[in-house]
Amino acid sequence: MQKMTIEKIADIVKNKLQNVFNENEIRQITLQLLQHFWQIPANDFYIDKQKKLNCDFDDDFLQAVKLLQNHTPIQYVLGATEFYGLKFSVDKNVLIPRPETEELVDLIIAENKDAATIIDIGTGSGCIAVALAKNIEKAKIYALDISEKAIEKASQNAENNGVCINFFCEDILSAKNFTQIKFDCIVSNPPYVRECEKPKMKPNVLDFEPHAALFVPDNDALKFYSAIADFAISNLADNGKIYVEINENLANETQNLFKQKGFTATKLHKDLNNKNRMLRVKN
Repeated sequence: MQKMTIEKIADIVKNKLQNVFNENEIRQITLQLLQHFWQIPANDFYIDKQKKLNCDFDDDFLQAVKLLQNHTPIQYVLGATEFYGLKFSVDKNVLIPRPETEELVDLIIAENKDAATIIDIGTGSGCIAVALAKNIEKAKIYALDISEKAIEKASQNAENNGVCINFFCEDILSAKNFTQIKFDCIVSNPPYVRECEKPKMKPNVLDFEPHAALFVPDNDALKFYSAIADFAISNLADNGKIYVEINENLANETQNLFKQKGFTATKLHKDLNNKNRMLRVKN
């Protein structure tokens, strides 16, 4: 064992990962590794690179770097990520929360301060449900996922963040009458990436994140939105709203699907990159 400086750690990370990530990505990864293994704040990386680490260098760090060399997402390497200012445990059974989904949560919170009942369909890590529970405190939150392992992870994240959520292990494609509750808000970030779009995806997503939570057949790309609309016909409260994250390449088609199901008050919302990534539907 030997004492390491921040600069030495940064050099190791750069040398090992320079063929996998760009310079900015390597810097961000270095900051996360320093925080995770040695509780070194980001400021020290920039102003005190000769600072020695507060404990001995060990093999856990090298193992993490090795996994990163193989494109394993750093969130899976560290077993955790941040979403909407909250910490979430993640593993290969759940998608890694994305910044675009934070924008969806922003929109829901802004428009549903008085919502009494909310359901998150396809909850995964529980990031949406937990963030809503933290910020719409009067609402009773429900969450659904087909994966028992995802439900276990989401339940863990709810407990760790101090919120109470009612979880269902159900498949929205076949769950017709699993609840008679009327929801003020139905939200979902369902699978929407078409099989034909796989070649555009990076290895850290394609090779590690759960495909069942990502991909849909090219010939039935909107099947989850159709199921969500059918669920809403029976379970959306009067004056209730639906919020879904969408495939930007299928924005108009997704909007038209809800209109064809009888929901005429629909609105596309752009993300910070000016892409149609969210759809709001009013009852």
